[in-house]
Amino acid sequence: MIISERQISKELAFYKALSSRFYLEEKDAKKLLVLERGYKGERIYDEVFDEEGHSSVFVFRDIYLRIGDSIVQYDAPIVSDAGITVNEIKNYSGFYRVERGKWYAGNFEVPDDPLAQLKHAMNKPLKLQYIHRLNFDIEGKVVFPHIDFRLNFDNQDVRERLVMRSELRDYLKRFSNEYAGRYAEPIAEAVSSHIIDNPFFDKSANFDSVRKGLYCGNCGGFEMIDNHFYMRCLDCGSREKKETHLLRAISDFRALFLDERMTKKKFLIFINYAVSHRTAQRMLNKYCECVVNGARTYYLFKHESFEEVYAKYESSYRYKDRKADIF
Repeated sequence: MIISERQISKELAFYKALSSRFYLEEKDAKKLLVLERGYKGERIYDEVFDEEGHSSVFVFRDIYLRIGDSIVQYDAPIVSDAGITVNEIKNYSGFYRVERGKWYAGNFEVPDDPLAQLKHAMNKPLKLQYIHRLNFDIEGKVVFPHIDFRLNFDNQDVRERLVMRSELRDYLKRFSNEYAGRYAEPIAEAVSSHIIDNPFFDKSANFDSVRKGLYCGNCGGFEMIDNHFYMRCLDCGSREKKETHLLRAISDFRALFLDERMTKKKFLIFINYAVSHRTAQRMLNKYCECVVNGARTYYLFKHESFEEVYAKYESSYRYKDRKADIF
């Protein structure tokens, strides 16, 4: 049973949108690659778990918990009558080794020891026990979902705390034999009561610095021509509905500008007046909550990301997008 769905993080959404409309410095480009790789690994884990089934346990995905004075991020905790299972997901690829408790990728020591992170994450629920007067077991694994991850180790104890891609399906299948009943419910309620938004990310782009307009979802090009219901990319020939473009732009605006209110005028400037006022208004009404404030009326995106909405509604759209390799 899914308690909290996984969404693209605010940090990943920010860097993805920024990369489409601004030149990323090397450190930001590397940050985007790390975030994308991590999210891809989490989605692999989720897909396998969905296939195996999780209706008999409580499943949380990508949550931040404030427990006392500490804030901890969890990739995929699972609650059952047996207690809490903490799964830390690391989408590493290539050859790694563990020597004398230290992790190495090639000749470089990995700065964030996965097992140390797991131990830290497993320690925090101990305080939940004290705060909520509960008694439950805590166990955990580090999950490596990438098919090309390889690891050499000098201690069998290390191996027993890891789940490789080839073992993932069998590992997750075991939870179909667990149950979330009267013992699990108060544990899940305790976890839920401590969930907070990500407090560590507060970046915002400069509105005047980012590129304005609509861009191709296939190649990223901004050279678009209006084809009535569609916009056609002059670089690759892809054709996307205006609705797709405007939904992507609304999502970009939300991701990029922490301190900017999305008024109709501001949004039209953001898309470089690529569509009519009426079309823009219709999309804002459809995908946003309107906060009426006189002349300063603004709009709040009702969804977490472009990807979430597009996956949900694309099949019901009357007109379909078409990707192309050449024009």
